[in-house]
Formats: sequence, C-alpha cells, structure tokens
Amino acid sequence: MRSPQRPHRAVAVISLLGLLTAALYGLISLNYPWHILRQELSLSLSNQLLVALVSRDFVLGDTHIGLATMRNYTRAFAGISMHTVLGGVSLCLCALQFIPALRRRAPALHRAVGKLAVLSICAAMVGAIVYLGITPAREVFSGEPFAAALWVQAVSTIMTLGLAVKAIRERHIRAHMGWMALLFAGLLTAPLLRIEYIAIGHLLPHFNIAQANAGLAVILFPQVVWLMAWWMLHVGRTDLPLLTPHPTLHWPALRIMGWLGAATVLHEGLLAPWGLDLLSPWRTAAERLPVLAGLWALASALLLPRIHAELRAVLRQQAIGQTTLWLGVAASTGALLTASQLPAGDYNQIGRQFYWAGAGIMGLLISVSGMVWRQAGPAHAPVRVLSLMSWLMPAMWAPMAWALSWTGWPASAVLTATLALCAGLFTWHGFASAFGLPMPGVPAPTPQTGETAA
Repeated sequence: MRSPQRPHRAVAVISLLGLLTAALYGLISLNYPWHILRQELSLSLSNQLLVALVSRDFVLGDTHIGLATMRNYTRAFAGISMHTVLGGVSLCLCALQFIPALRRRAPALHRAVGKLAVLSICAAMVGAIVYLGITPAREVFSGEPFAAALWVQAVSTIMTLGLAVKAIRERHIRAHMGWMALLFAGLLTAPLLRIEYIAIGHLLPHFNIAQANAGLAVILFPQVVWLMAWWMLHVGRTDLPLLTPHPTLHWPALRIMGWLGAATVLHEGLLAPWGLDLLSPWRTAAERLPVLAGLWALASALLLPRIHAELRAVLRQQAIGQTTLWLGVAASTGALLTASQLPAGDYNQIGRQFYWAGAGIMGLLISVSGMVWRQAGPAHAPVRVLSLMSWLMPAMWAPMAWALSWTGWPASAVLTATLALCAGLFTWHGFASAFGLPMPGVPAPTPQTGETAA
C-alpha cells in the first residue's frame, strides 16, 4: 500500500476544528436527560449557550413551544434520553475515527473505538425511533416535515452503518471509509443545526428557534454531505486512494428519472401556477408555486434529461458541458425568484422558502464553479457526480408526495416534507455515487480488493 500523504496544513486545521466542534457538542448533549427529569429544559447547556450567543427571545421567547417540547420529551423520556446521550457518545467516538494518523498509528485502538461506535450509533437511532413512534408527527418540533426527516435519518443511518460494517468485514477499507463518512454526515446534522441557529438568529431576528428549525431542517442534510465530500477529497484521499465514481442507481433508472423529473417540473412550475393543476382537488392555490417559477421549470425541464449523458461523460473524466451549466444557472436563478415570491407563514411555508433559496444558491455555486474551474480528470470527478445527482431531486417529487399523502397530513406538510426527503435522498445517492461506494444489487465498475487497516 502506498505511503499516506499529509493534507495541506490549513485543511488539517479546519478538519480538526470541525471534529472538535462535533465532539464538544456530543459532550454538551449528555446532560439533556437530567434537565428533562427536572422539568427545566431551558437550563440545559445547549439552550443556555444559544441564549448567550443569540438571545433569550429566540430560544425561549415562545413559552408554548417550550411547554410542548417538554411534554413530548417527558412522555418519551426513555427514547429521547437514549438518543441524546448515546448520540453524543457516537459523535465523540466517530470524531476520533476521522483522524487518519490515529488509524495508521494505532489500528487496534481504531478498531476498538469503531466497535463501540457501532453499538452507540445503533442504540441512539433506536432511541430516536422510540421517541418518534410515541410522539405524533404534528407535535414534533416544527411539525410533520421535520418528523419525516428524523424518521428517514434514523433508518438511513442504521442502513449506512450496516453497509460500513459489511465493507470492513469484507476487508474493503476504501468503501468502509466512504460509508463511514456518509454516516458521520448524518450525525453532524445535530451540531451543524445548532451552529446555523446562531446564524439565523442574527440574520433573521424576527424568527424564533422553531421557525429557524423548520427552515434549516429542509436543507440541512445536503450541507453536511457536501462537508464530508470535502473531507473525502482533501483529507481522506491523502490517507487512502478513493474508489472510482460509479452510480448507485442503474443507468435505465437514471434515464427514466430524468424524463420523469422533466414532466414534474413542467407541471409544478409552468402549468399549475396558471391553474392547470392536476392536484387542485387536494391543495389550495396558496400551496402552488408562483408564476415566476416558470423560468426554473423551463430550464430544469431541459436540464434533467441531460443528467444521464452528463454522468457518463464525467465518468469518462470529462467536464460537465457548457450548455448544462448554463441551464443550471437559469434554473438556479428561477429557484431564487421562486423563493422571493413564496408567501411567509407557518412552519411548512418557511421550509419551502428555505428549500428554494438553498436550491438556488447551491445551484449557482455548482454551475458557476463548473464554468470557472473546468478541469476534467479523476481528481474532480466526485464533485461533478455529486453535483449532477443533486440536480435530480425533482425526479421523485411525485411518488414521494403520493407516498406521504397516505399519512393523512395536510397538503402543505406533505409538500414541504417531499422537498426535504428528496433533497436528502439524492444527496445521499450522489455521495455514494461520487465516491464509488458499492451498493447491493448494483455491479461495481472494478472488482473489490482486500486491504488491511494497518
């Protein structure tokens, strides 16, 4: 095996600061059950830090929110306690696992910590499932969309952990590193959410913590996935060679998704705003997109069917085509215009606004950076694959909304939850595809080879 390289000093410092922040939040969360027992959640260390860094009104101003949260946590005390305590332990243990020097110099310790992490992560996710099973979705903090995101995150974390364990048992070390990075992204949603509370508390001072949560929950998972993609490219790559990018979905499915997405965006952004809405018996006019969404719809309808061919080109170490990037600019501009026209209101409407603003900003970053830095080759392929897969989000809007409609939730909650879940779904698959992580039932481009952890 090749000798490991050292990441750039600035990269190493940033990575270490991120790991320390995650571990610190993990330690802070350990006292949560004590404050639930004493019926003084407002005095928990995490809440007190937010009060000091933002304001008391932001965190504790709405007493109704605090009382409802305390009631739910008391009712599901065992589940939420298991989740917060062992989730905090998991963050601390996993932070150690992402120090490459520790893996190299103390492989026995790395394996021992890893086994403890597996047990704590499983127990923490079981605790989350118990809490969600006891608490009605409408009573979860910020409502049904956040409940849906929590359900999917708990289940997907266990699934990702299973794939990571499977990879290490097969001695596929590079796949194990990738799956653990994707799993750690899920764990990082908790500390990143608190950090972004601070930003929202200062940028949008009229918001309270529940409103900030409603918006951030929709766009949170894609952010942590991109953070761990950065880690893979700038730290993980220096420790172990990365796998060749390869889609986690079959090629015919990707082609179908492109055309299904095109039909969906034309309906949602071009036809429905003018009253030609197939879902009009189910949703109100206020729950449709504004007329300005037409720019996003037209550009996206042309962009989505191109994803299949662009992915094939990127896997041949080519750059994303200029036409695709310009369509990305147009679609992202349309998304920002859409966000500016959406009405403000309840948690679900806030979530929709954050989604469209986030999609517009992220899409512009992807498109413009692709125009400025057009280097092709294996070093840049993962970023391009993750970018292209992220654009496929509308492909599953219709089936996801149909599935969620069986919950009996109101249309506004279903629509917002659909945005959150599809964003998470395609970013998850995008990361796995970008770093060539083997999915059961999907043939790998190259045979797996045994590697040691030493």
